[in-house]
Amino acid sequence: MLETAITDERSKRKALTTKRNLLFAQYLKNPQDTRLALEIKLIDDQVAASIEQTERKPATRKPSITIP
Repeated sequence: MLETAITDERSKRKALTTKRNLLFAQYLKNPQDTRLALEIKLIDDQVAASIEQTERKPATRKPSITIP
């Protein structure tokens, strides 16, 4: 279940990053458009929050060695 949540967070981040990159390309063409800059900042904040949330979750690892 935890692995599914982490995978969901990663796919969410990937979608946000893709959207951010598209907005940034538009912003480079029109740097006076402050609306784009604000949208990019909001997306950056969401990505950072997602990364922080993922890092806080305890890692579940299966032991590679079984003790008899």
